[in-house]
Amino acid sequence: MSRTLTKFSVKVDFPVYCTVFTPSGEILLGGGGGTGNTGVKNKLVLFEPKLSEKSLEKLTETILSGEEDRPTCIALHTKENIFSCNINSSEEKIKIGENNNCRIFQYSNEKIELIRTVQTITSTNEDDYQRVNAFSQNGKLLATGGTDSKLTVLKYPSLNIAFPPLNFNKQEIYDLDFDSTGNQLLVVSANTLKILSTKKGESIHTIEKPVFRKNSRCQFRACRFGKGITAGYFYTVVNMTSESRTFIVKWNAVTFERVSTKAIGKKRITAFAISDNGKLLGFGTSDHGIGICDSKSLKVLLFVSKVHGFPPTTIAFSHDSTTVVSGSADNSVHIIQLPEKFDSGGFRLFLILIGTLIAFYAIFYQFYLID
Repeated sequence: MSRTLTKFSVKVDFPVYCTVFTPSGEILLGGGGGTGNTGVKNKLVLFEPKLSEKSLEKLTETILSGEEDRPTCIALHTKENIFSCNINSSEEKIKIGENNNCRIFQYSNEKIELIRTVQTITSTNEDDYQRVNAFSQNGKLLATGGTDSKLTVLKYPSLNIAFPPLNFNKQEIYDLDFDSTGNQLLVVSANTLKILSTKKGESIHTIEKPVFRKNSRCQFRACRFGKGITAGYFYTVVNMTSESRTFIVKWNAVTFERVSTKAIGKKRITAFAISDNGKLLGFGTSDHGIGICDSKSLKVLLFVSKVHGFPPTTIAFSHDSTTVVSGSADNSVHIIQLPEKFDSGGFRLFLILIGTLIAFYAIFYQFYLID
């Protein structure tokens, strides 16, 4: 039976800030109400998607401390049932410089259990947090970046520092990603993209924010190395600040030259991901929509508008690249099972042209031939 487009939304009992698919297809969600007496618990929850029933079945969950912050990012280890996520310690501990923000959890369908903690945020400002993290494909490195402008790369499983942390000149780190070898790390702040060697943390190449129009203001928002068929490229999201335009840019990962640029829409992209087969790019937009792009042409293959009540905070592909999950702070999760083939739009355009010609002929016949 061929796979057709299926999509549905599910409400959960907490704001969703991060998500990832496990290798066997379960969905791990993180989020909550944060610190303070909000009444909304901070959680990590593992669900099994029931696509035919358009529902999520809860397998297990961990209720986190209400005195600490909610999880804000998740990275799954590629070889073990391990994931890393950020959970800021209590405000009291942060103020005295004790913030064990980087947490390592072990998971199964029965239990999610904290096993290690390490501090990568040294700021005493309680508003600073770890925005992003990622394991290398071989599972030997874990990179973290945050609002304190500091990039930290740890060895796994020791969690010792691989090389001295790098500072991004007071710019928040928005996103990062390892290449397939684990030898290079792609990092973006608002104004700068850096490609680093993971051996010593040395810069291989730096790209300043691209300018698409004279005097236009642009910011990097997200980045991903290509995979599979797109392994020789990397991708960046660029949001315009002075105008309502958003672009996805494809770059050559060897020469660092811009290959192609595609205007995706008028609303800013808030979440970004690439499928494991490297064929698809997924994105969430500030007008609460979810889209899918072809990674070669950057053509938008699918866009579903207003699937969330707030802008999507996270988006992820299943490991077989057939399903997409997105989450938002409005307590909603949206699931899309992708079709085997996307409508190219050519046949639809053909029908529109035929309809236009028929209408034109009818008008011509009525006014010119009847008499």
